Amino acid sequence: MVGKFQAGVRRAVKAGFDVIELHGAHGYLIHQFHSPLTNRRTDEYGQDLTLFGKEVIAAARQEMPEGMPLIMRISAQEYVEGGYGLKESLNIGAAYKEAGADIFHISAGGEGAIAAAGRPGTHAAYQVPLARAFKQELAVPVIAVGRLDEPALANAVIGNEEADLIAVGRGMLRNPYWTLEAGVQLGKAAGVPKQYAFGFPRTSN
Repeated sequence: MVGKFQAGVRRAVKAGFDVIELHGAHGYLIHQFHSPLTNRRTDEYGQDLTLFGKEVIAAARQEMPEGMPLIMRISAQEYVEGGYGLKESLNIGAAYKEAGADIFHISAGGEGAIAAAGRPGTHAAYQVPLARAFKQELAVPVIAVGRLDEPALANAVIGNEEADLIAVGRGMLRNPYWTLEAGVQLGKAAGVPKQYAFGFPRTSN
């Protein structure tokens, strides 16, 4: 499986992508290894819950050119009995940072046995405190996510130095031109394509 991750990174680099993100959240395989709820192994992978993730990071690094950022997405809290909390995830993050992860994309919960089951809620910016904790404790750049669809709110999270980047999912599914509209609202240049320029205020170009 480590080899399959490595092959995927190799293909991405060959295809011309300029950053790699490993999905270690939401119940996907890396998450299953570093969660005590799902990792019941008795071998070395059960003794060190971060071993598989560290091996994947090392394999990815072998395929990546110098200076290419490696992002690790992680669920910072599982919100289920028998799962881990923020204290444990910070230890997991520290291990992944040492292994070679440059940036952490902070989410929470999972799927199946480690689903968040609606907790702690879905109010705007509900996961930002988790991102802020990773940024402060591990001294790494972080990506915040979770109901940050409003441009002013997303901009405030960056401006208040709670995170370094914002990921917007649902907002862009609803509106593929989200970044262009955000640029208008915030008075920022959003790279409006020349063909669209007549539809946007001049200050957004």
